[in-house]
Amino acid sequence: MSEAMLKKMLAEFKGKTNEFKITSAGISPNARDGSDMTFDARWLLKEEGIAVNDFRSRDLKRHRELLEEADLVLTMSAEQKKRVHQLAEADGKAIFTLKEFVGESGDIGDPFGGGEEVYAHCRGEIKRCLHKLVPILFSEH
Repeated sequence: MSEAMLKKMLAEFKGKTNEFKITSAGISPNARDGSDMTFDARWLLKEEGIAVNDFRSRDLKRHRELLEEADLVLTMSAEQKKRVHQLAEADGKAIFTLKEFVGESGDIGDPFGGGEEVYAHCRGEIKRCLHKLVPILFSEH
């Protein structure tokens, strides 16, 4: 959800979509390549005016080139941040939780298996943090 929402926000913020390459990947032990987005995530993004018809998940452990190419890595939780740091390609990379990067504390919980209300809460947290993130990205860019 965060990738799709951030891409939309960047497009709406001064129309500057080409200044950043946004990609996402899973880092959990059971992250799988090629999985489809859950129905709840897809539905909640549709409510935001975002269609994600071609999304397929990526496992960062299998696609380390994504980490090699990254200038900034944002995770949803401290545990994810720790797992990213364990990969050799993370050396010297700027890695933060999303909340940490925008000046907040805590994690954004994984809604998987939680139902629509849990997904909606997660979307709300992500959206609030992304609204803080976008101006920061342009002030540092």
